[in-house]
Amino acid sequence: MTDSESNLASILNRFRPVLLTLAEAMISPALRSELEASDLVQQTLMEAHCNAEQLVLMNSAVVFSWLRSALQHNMLDAIKHLRTQKNDIRRRLRTSEIEASWCRLEMMLVDEQTSPSEVLQRNEQLCLMLSALQTLPDNQRTSLIMKHLKGLSLREVAEAMQLSESATAGLLHRGRQRLAQCLENPGHE
Repeated sequence: MTDSESNLASILNRFRPVLLTLAEAMISPALRSELEASDLVQQTLMEAHCNAEQLVLMNSAVVFSWLRSALQHNMLDAIKHLRTQKNDIRRRLRTSEIEASWCRLEMMLVDEQTSPSEVLQRNEQLCLMLSALQTLPDNQRTSLIMKHLKGLSLREVAEAMQLSESATAGLLHRGRQRLAQCLENPGHE
């Protein structure tokens, strides 16, 4: 393995939890039984390895952009595949849900009025946060993704998780606290 291939492998490994969080945020609750975030990430990373010759020439920010785009395409391909199945998902999912979810995430990553260095710094901070989300317990991670990445109201999160609003608020509070601790003390979860 050359140094550039080793560097690419390191970059891909670093972005795995970030991609997993993004995939979890993109999957509609209606599709949770049919789509698995880890499968989408695995497919994306496999494609990255197949395109290694192209990706080794890129810096980590460009690789991250390529991975996000590949993940989005893999999500849309998986939904197209499900639509061809006997169990038509169109009744359970509006494509606009996925588009809105992805646009919200993209807006967090890029702001038109920032310099390239600020965009890079913001993307790095967002990657750290998305990666840290993967260290949280499932219910805390899910509630934070629904509330802050998907933009659902407290009531909507509570309904989706089949909890009371006060229980959901407590879950969100504990999740935010734990996330802040993870970000303040990386590597000491």
